[in-house]
Amino acid sequence: MVEPVIFEKTEAGAEEVKARSRKLAPRLRTMLIMVDGTISASQLQDAAATLGAPNDFLDSLQEQGLIRRRAAAQAAEASIDVVLDAPTTPAWPEPPTDGERFRSAQKFMNDSAVDAMGLRAFFFTLKLEKCFTLDDLRALLPEYTKVLTKGSGDGVARVLARRARDMIG
Repeated sequence: MVEPVIFEKTEAGAEEVKARSRKLAPRLRTMLIMVDGTISASQLQDAAATLGAPNDFLDSLQEQGLIRRRAAAQAAEASIDVVLDAPTTPAWPEPPTDGERFRSAQKFMNDSAVDAMGLRAFFFTLKLEKCFTLDDLRALLPEYTKVLTKGSGDGVARVLARRARDMIG
């Protein structure tokens, strides 16, 4: 079974989300925000097609040093040698805890709302800061979708809200 290719942001990518110093095109920036180390490249490609992002967005973000293949994926690709004494049970990563899911979903919702609305997302981000559980984030999803729709349009809002729902569970 072939494991999916998964990308994660580099430090430069995380900094770009905060600082906007490279002045990425809006759809490319949205795709950078979506890269979180859990979603597969094929899922990202599907989202990019829906959003109208360039087909080569993964190559572009990699060339700029903003994303990289997740270390586990790199290690799996690099392990060409077969060790006969190796255990046959694959070492799957532990599923994320609720706390980890909460933090990553909250950050994703904050980054994408600020990307869509800029400073006009201030009141929404204050509401996000008052969330302490996955249920709190779940309750905020309708407002999150409205903020995204207002700032980026219905298509972008649907894709990002779906991703947030998937992250929250």
